[in-house]
Amino acid sequence: MKKIFLFLSALLPFCLLGFLVLLLAVSSLFGASKQEDVPEITGGGSPPVTGEALKVATKTYQHLMKEQHFTPEGASGALAVGQRESNLDPKAINPAGGVAGLFQWSGWGSFINGNRIHAEGSIKGMDLSTLTLDNELKLLDYELNGSYSKAKDLLSKSKDPVQAAKDWSLYYEGVSLSDGQSKIEMISQLANQWYVYFNGAASSGGDIKLLNEVLGKKVGSGQCYALSDYYVHSISGFHLQGLCAFNIGSDNFSSFTSHGWKVIMKPKASDLVAGAVINWGFGSVAGSASENPYGHTGVISSVKGNSFSTYEQNVGGVQIVQKMNRTWDSSITSIAIPPKK
Repeated sequence: MKKIFLFLSALLPFCLLGFLVLLLAVSSLFGASKQEDVPEITGGGSPPVTGEALKVATKTYQHLMKEQHFTPEGASGALAVGQRESNLDPKAINPAGGVAGLFQWSGWGSFINGNRIHAEGSIKGMDLSTLTLDNELKLLDYELNGSYSKAKDLLSKSKDPVQAAKDWSLYYEGVSLSDGQSKIEMISQLANQWYVYFNGAASSGGDIKLLNEVLGKKVGSGQCYALSDYYVHSISGFHLQGLCAFNIGSDNFSSFTSHGWKVIMKPKASDLVAGAVINWGFGSVAGSASENPYGHTGVISSVKGNSFSTYEQNVGGVQIVQKMNRTWDSSITSIAIPPKK
């Protein structure tokens, strides 16, 4: 019995060592799983910037998603404001305002607008060597987990890149939306462009290769009409004629039918098909006659019951091609269905 006890005693250190190794392995496994919640992010299509600025944008977007748990829409909105502030240059400096860095924090050589840039401690005085993206991301985390947590709360739940850009401008930058320096139209367009760049391939609905290639880009004049014209001309070689989007079906009836298209005026929900040009009169999509006297148009990418997804341009004044989710309503004036291949 004594020999057995001594034998077990001798094994005890090895058992404890084995247990510790197993514990570390399990901890490592769960730790790795947490890091992999957000995969490495790359974009597709045409980004709003290139070169070093694009590298900064990608790293910042990835950081906001992983470390601050922003939604894709939220991270896109923050990037849009960062582009407005510094053109995504971590070493950007504005001596007149005493601001510097990606988000133009105050306190760089002047405290006229406060002193935020030194709050976390990694950026020292006016030492350019400390004005790096890594240090600025530390400052970003420090503020978002502290005094600027409202911005984090909003952008971690955001489902709209444009609203996210406005929220970031208001609650992180502290700039009123009525202030001209907010540049609402600019950040709205950039927010959508960044969202399309990082998430375009994952957009809901079916895909039309011809239009996927222009997602996030401005087609022609940037108006909704220009996108439908581009689509029609690419397929059948003729241009749309007319003034108003809601009249596309009637204004171009002869051109459509002579090129094998089928035009349905005042369609029902059951008439909607993928690939059709869809046109709206005044209503929830196009707005009122006083807001928009021209109506609206787009191209259907997929249909499911009364719901459908589209490619549209100039939605909310943002003049790039976007994917949208719509529901059939009586303001739809016509659809034009392309010929079968």
